[in-house]
Amino acid sequence: MIKNEIFSPSAQPRVPKTGNQIQTPKETTSLRLPQQKRPRASAGKVRTGCITCKRRHVKCDEAKPQCNNCLKSRGHCEGYADGGNKNSKSSGPTQIVWKSTQIVPAAGRTVPLYIQPDSDYFQKDVDMRYFDEFIIMTQAPWATAATNGDLWTLSMPQIAHGTPTLRYAAMAIGALSKWISQTKVGQLRDVTAPTIPSTEADTHYFNAVAYYCRALKVQNQQASLQDAVFLSVLLLFFEVLRGNRKAALDHINHGLTLLLILTTDDDAQNHVAKFAPNPVPVISSVADVFTYLAPQARLIVRGRFGQSPPALPNFLKGLKRKKQTMESFMVLLSQISKSPPILDRIPVSFTSLDEFEQLWISFQREQTAIGLITEELIHESKALGLTAEDFPDTFHLKIIGDSRMKEFCEGSREVLEAFDRAFTPLFNEIMMSDPDSTAYLRAIHLRLQHLGMYIFTNPPIFLDMELLQAQTPSFREYLSLAEVLLRTAKRQSKNPAHHLSLQCVLAIHLMTVSLHCRDPLVREQAMWMLRDYPGQDGLFNTHAMYAIAVKNRTVEGINASEGTPEEQLRRLWRREFIFEDGGDRVVFRYMDKDEVAQTWHLVEEVADVQSDIENMEWTRRVPSASVVPLIIDLYST
Repeated sequence: MIKNEIFSPSAQPRVPKTGNQIQTPKETTSLRLPQQKRPRASAGKVRTGCITCKRRHVKCDEAKPQCNNCLKSRGHCEGYADGGNKNSKSSGPTQIVWKSTQIVPAAGRTVPLYIQPDSDYFQKDVDMRYFDEFIIMTQAPWATAATNGDLWTLSMPQIAHGTPTLRYAAMAIGALSKWISQTKVGQLRDVTAPTIPSTEADTHYFNAVAYYCRALKVQNQQASLQDAVFLSVLLLFFEVLRGNRKAALDHINHGLTLLLILTTDDDAQNHVAKFAPNPVPVISSVADVFTYLAPQARLIVRGRFGQSPPALPNFLKGLKRKKQTMESFMVLLSQISKSPPILDRIPVSFTSLDEFEQLWISFQREQTAIGLITEELIHESKALGLTAEDFPDTFHLKIIGDSRMKEFCEGSREVLEAFDRAFTPLFNEIMMSDPDSTAYLRAIHLRLQHLGMYIFTNPPIFLDMELLQAQTPSFREYLSLAEVLLRTAKRQSKNPAHHLSLQCVLAIHLMTVSLHCRDPLVREQAMWMLRDYPGQDGLFNTHAMYAIAVKNRTVEGINASEGTPEEQLRRLWRREFIFEDGGDRVVFRYMDKDEVAQTWHLVEEVADVQSDIENMEWTRRVPSASVVPLIIDLYST
């Protein structure tokens, strides 16, 4: 039986080996995820009791959906096993069935999810309608294509259906989606929450808030670690959907703190054993959401940068107690699900999107190690005691040009090229099929993820003007695919709520193209695509990202007025941004020329995000922190 490993509270995780087996100076020890004990088989006995009571050999009161005896004595119940034929087999991939000791084979993500309606779970017809809307959201083409794995498309709907706390949260999301669909807005970022009901549609919004509060109340009455983790994800989704990023930060803070307890607490093995019948894939899927959002949260402050407390206070305090950093913990989470070396498992040609995605998720998790390498290099740079004047060149050359960074990126590139060779035939085949099919949209999403990883997670190319210019065809290909994707998504769903994804990277990559591509026409195209972006990806306000792209157009013009291409690139290294007031205020730093002194110096400008981005007023202020790169301050928290 395979043993699943996780890290001990005091250990620093190692960087995963990628491509050509890169080593790291970090020391490691390991903590083990417990193997779930299987209930002892018995013959000729009544099998209608719950799983937990059977395991404990006590009488079950058979209350549904959870046994009251278990809730009173242990605080949790594992529910009831399915009554299906245990001897049936299927060659399909496995699907997690919550409250079950089995892993039930399923036919893949393209099979529609079916949950048997149960009137006992819903007190009113409107409850069921809102839950149905939640299911429709998770099964929408964008949600199915933009989110890797089965957390949203399969696992979360099943879990929410059978758990009161999570069911209320799901109904809250469904009600909010109903409200958004009736506001007639074209883009999710244009939605404004009402303060009082002024239209019939607003009833859905206030129903959503009522369900939200009910979910919190039920959770407080029946405290459960596993329910609290899933509730954090659902309420995070709710707050991002209605544009309340400050509240979303609270749920990220809470969710990460719970994951820290779950994986590093002295009683971690017991916590994990209670989490799910087969805990590893479930915890890994949830961890993937927070691993993606945590770095974004670092760039968002609730008030003013340098004056506000950390965005994730409880989580950061917990990290300090456990002698972890954010980067080490992200790697820890990425290594919950152990897998053999990726390069050895890539076939000559992928036969299905599921096959590609399974390996792709493992590879994405390995890439969190680049944050740990960056953290080490930043600490080393701080120890050098460099002056502010040294940072424009020395800092970036030290961090991005370091041999450890280059080695890791070269190893990743080898794997990415193997993915490309194996995926291209399947991708081309799907592109010749029905453009309205789920597979079509999903294939483009996966191709964009692969291409984005190839371009944007290779920092050394941004140090060399020739290398950066050579990426222009890749930038064009990325925008071409993204345009097809967005056009298809808009045609398939008219509800902006269905274009929300907590893990999609498309909008961030469009902004990266608008900042770093050396072809001004390509930068312009990326900027306009951001302007018309229909959805919301993660925490960043897409309108704020568009504002940065518009401002950068002016900065590029000033920068191009003087110097060699290499000198111009070095000045562009100093561009940085963060978001204040929960994401509604943009802070942008760049090098500007003092026409009087005829010198270049670092400036900081701020602007409140508004609807008319082109005429948005930027105000120059004294830098909110030291003139060293903001990344130094951010990695210090």
